[in-house]
Formats: sequence, structure tokens, C-alpha cells
Amino acid sequence: MIRGPVSRFSNVLLVLGAAAVGVLVPQLSPYLDPLITPLVVFLVFTSLRGVRFASIDYSSYVAVVALSLCLSYVVLPLAGMRLVAVALGDAPALGFAIALSVPTTAGSAIIWTRLARGDVQLATLTSIASLLLAPVATPLVLTRLVGSRIAVPTASILTDLAVIVGGGVLLAAAVPTDALSTEAIERSSTLAILLLIYTAVAGAGVGGVDAAALLAVVGVSGLLFGVGAALTAGCQRAFGIDRDRAFSLFFTTNLKNLGIALLVSLPFADPLVTVSIIVYYVVQQIGGAALADAT
Repeated sequence: MIRGPVSRFSNVLLVLGAAAVGVLVPQLSPYLDPLITPLVVFLVFTSLRGVRFASIDYSSYVAVVALSLCLSYVVLPLAGMRLVAVALGDAPALGFAIALSVPTTAGSAIIWTRLARGDVQLATLTSIASLLLAPVATPLVLTRLVGSRIAVPTASILTDLAVIVGGGVLLAAAVPTDALSTEAIERSSTLAILLLIYTAVAGAGVGGVDAAALLAVVGVSGLLFGVGAALTAGCQRAFGIDRDRAFSLFFTTNLKNLGIALLVSLPFADPLVTVSIIVYYVVQQIGGAALADAT
């Protein structure tokens, strides 16, 4: 059956809608801020639900997981910041440096992989590996990108990771697999992502940012997403990665963790730092939704 343009790109429209509501009606943000951590925990739970770790052939995934981590933590940040430094000033550049140095977002990377009919087990393993590596990798990468201008709150990152990953694991262990249908999981996961986008956009005060500066940030975000897509496509061809694993590689390389990025950005008062992180995240989600809808 051929889908119409609205239904075909429904995820893109939902992401754009959540961002637009965040700009136009930001008043609800303070009430939703306390839900950010539980929402991320829920997304980790949905990514772990039904995964049979004992039955996974880990040896067949090692190379692709390592490739994704290398692209996400080394190649994309270094290549991306060369582009950012040419196009943007110090404040937005710092926001992009923070966003590029944080781990993969476990929730949406796995959700979009599932909707694109990619290898969900691979996306789950890569996301968990990225999160576990973050306390070491994020400070190192960020220091390399911005020098000594920022003190990375490693202890806070460790605490957040323990809560997010540990909470997701506990929920996955406590909730029976057949307690929730696949349809219910997909719908609730999408809703959680939309709530995160709304809360982030509303809290950043995007509507008060200079239009020219915001347009530049949007443009650079799109270019960075294109760079990430080109990197993963090149690796797919160079290493002969099959379709299912290529989708997992794409999402786990390009989709970054919003919550941890915002945590690292807290010491900086300039709104362009936060806005750059938010806009880049929204562009990633729109790109991920578009790819999932197109498959």
C-alpha cells in the first residue's frame, strides 16, 4: 500500500511540531523539567526490552561497535569542529563542541533504528558501550576541542549515567516482556522523545535569540548531520556493511545525548551555547525521523 506524504513523513512532522510548540508555548517547560531523567530512563528501558543478551553473537558486532565509537567520539567531532570554527563565533562553537563530545543517545538512536528496520541489537550494544565510555571519552574529546576553557563535570556525568542506565536495566528486569505490546512501546517511546524535544526547546528560550545567529546555527547543524551521514555511508561501502547494520551505524554515530550535553553546558550563561546544543539535537532527530519514515 502506498502511503501519502503526510503519513509517510509523520515522524518528521511530529518532531517539527514538538519543536514549534516549544518555541510558541514555552510556559509548560518548568513543569516538565523534572520528567527529563525519568523519560530518558524509560527510553533506555524500551531499548533493552526484549533483547536477549545471552543469545547475541558479540564477536560479530565488535568491529561495527568499535567503528561507531571511533566515528562518534573522534572522527565526527574533529571534522565537525573544523566546519564550526569557520562558520560560527565562540559561544555557538562551544555549544557544538559539547554536543559533539557527548555519547550516543540510547533512546532515539534505538527507536529510529527499530522504525527503519535496522539491527536493533547492534544499536543497543553500541549505545550502551557509548554511555559506559562517556565518563572517560567526553572529558578527553571536549578538552581536545576547546582546550582549557571548560571544566567538565565528570562526577555529575557518572551519577547521571548510573541513574539512567541502572534505572533502565531495573525496569527491563522488572517488567515482563509481554506486559506491553510492540505498538504500545513504539508509541510511548515516540511520545517520550517528543516531550524531551519540547522541554529542551522551551527551556532554551530559542524565541529570544537573534534570527541571523539562529539561522547560522541551523545551517551548521544541517551541514554537520550531512558530514556524519557521508562518513557512515563511506564506511558502509568501504567495509561492506549490510543494510541492517548500516542503519544502526548511522543512528549511533550521529544522534547525540541531549541530557548529558545540557548537563555539561550548565556553567555557561550565554544562551547561544544551549541553543546550539538544542538546535543540533532537533536537526538530528528530524534527520533520523526522515530516514526512518523513508524506509
